[in-house]
Amino acid sequence: MKEPGRPLLELLDVIESLRGPGGCPWDQEQELSDIGQHLLEEVCEVLDAISDGGGRPTEHVCEELGDVLMNVFMASVIASEDGSFDLSSVATGIRKKLVRRHPHVFGDKAVKNSEEVLKLWNSIKEEERKEKAPSGEDASAASILDRIPRSLPSVRRAEKVSEKASSCGLDWVDATGVIDKLKEEVSELEGALSVDADRVAGGAIQEELGDILFTAVNLCRKLGYSADEALVRSTRKFITRFKCVEMDLGTIEGRNADELNAAWDRVKGSEADE
Repeated sequence: MKEPGRPLLELLDVIESLRGPGGCPWDQEQELSDIGQHLLEEVCEVLDAISDGGGRPTEHVCEELGDVLMNVFMASVIASEDGSFDLSSVATGIRKKLVRRHPHVFGDKAVKNSEEVLKLWNSIKEEERKEKAPSGEDASAASILDRIPRSLPSVRRAEKVSEKASSCGLDWVDATGVIDKLKEEVSELEGALSVDADRVAGGAIQEELGDILFTAVNLCRKLGYSADEALVRSTRKFITRFKCVEMDLGTIEGRNADELNAAWDRVKGSEADE
């Protein structure tokens, strides 16, 4: 493996130049909140590259990881400008954390398998959380749901919330119970929609829609499927069918609803024949 030190220092030098006097106006305007959004987008592009490459370490994956790394460096440089922390602090912190959470590698703890590793990891995290709690504050009083990142994509966050709740015993007995709840939520949405728009409390319809989505996520979990993957598959299927409709009609612009629906039915019918 190549020595990583020099390329990393060269990257840091480039980013400091972009932020410094005579640098790039756009880069100079970036704030930490901006980098947060850039990081989210770049991580999603890494995931796309990994998927496109069939899970293999392709050149595209390497390129997208570089974009993520650049944003990590940029965030560190921005923080260093007011003396908060720098790249060295970031690297030192994560190195210490990795050593601390792997006592079975860097210490005298013994584990038999990955399941025991996860239990050990979580127990260490819990101890760290208690130590970081403000003086006089009972760390155990905080909700376990507070540990789920708020900025996770909404479907994944809903999955993790429902998984945590289930691990505490708050769950339906089986999928039938979730389906009944889903029907109940749909009925409540229908009730909200039947009320005159001027009399509907603000956000009532949106709240009912959210309840339907959250219950659907729970149904996926109860049936052993990833809600995120299920939605990805359905979205991909819709895109494929939409493109076929475009091909069927030649052009989709200016077509009326009857023409579009007829083309959609033809596309679905051709799938059934395959």
